Amino acid sequence: MANVAISIRLDSPEAKDLISSKTVNLDDINDWKQIAENVYQATFKPYFSNHEVVLSFCRAAEIQKLNSYFRNIDEPTDVLSFNSIGNLSEDLAKFDDLTQIQEEVEPDATLGDVIICIEKAQIQAKEKNISLKEELQILFIHGLLHLLGYDHETPEEAREMFALQEKIITGNFSIQSLK
Repeated sequence: MANVAISIRLDSPEAKDLISSKTVNLDDINDWKQIAENVYQATFKPYFSNHEVVLSFCRAAEIQKLNSYFRNIDEPTDVLSFNSIGNLSEDLAKFDDLTQIQEEVEPDATLGDVIICIEKAQIQAKEKNISLKEELQILFIHGLLHLLGYDHETPEEAREMFALQEKIITGNFSIQSLK
C-alpha cells in the first residue's frame, strides 16, 4: 500500500467545514493512504504504490508564493504537485516499462509532494455544497494524478484526466474497466 506522509504547515491541524461548521482534524482523515492506493490502481501504475507521497496543507499566502515562483501565476491555487522522480508528463511512456522504472527509481522513494491550500478548499467545498473532507479528497486525487503524469493543458488531456478523476472519486473503477 502507498505511504502518505502528512505535513501541516498551518497554525493548527484543524480546519473549519464552512457548510457544517464542524472542525475537521486533518491528521484524523485516515483514508489518505487508501485514496493514494486507489489512484495508483486506477491509473495502472500500482508499481508506484510503495512510494511515499508527502501531503501538505498550507495557507493561501504560501501557495500563492509557490504558484508565482514555479508557475509564474501570482495568485493562490487550490492544489500544487511537485514530482520528485521527474517530469512524467513529458515522457510518460518510459514509465510504462516496469523494468525501466525499477532501474531508475529507488524502492520506497518519495514520488512527490501534493500541497493543498486549506482556504481554497474551504471556499470550493462551500461553492460545491460538499463537505470539506470531500473537497480535500478530490484535491488530493487531482494532485496525485498530476504526480503520475496526467495534466489538463489541452482539451484531450483534460477530458482524460477529469474522467479518470471522477471514476476514482466515485469509486466506479476497476483495473479491467479502465483498460
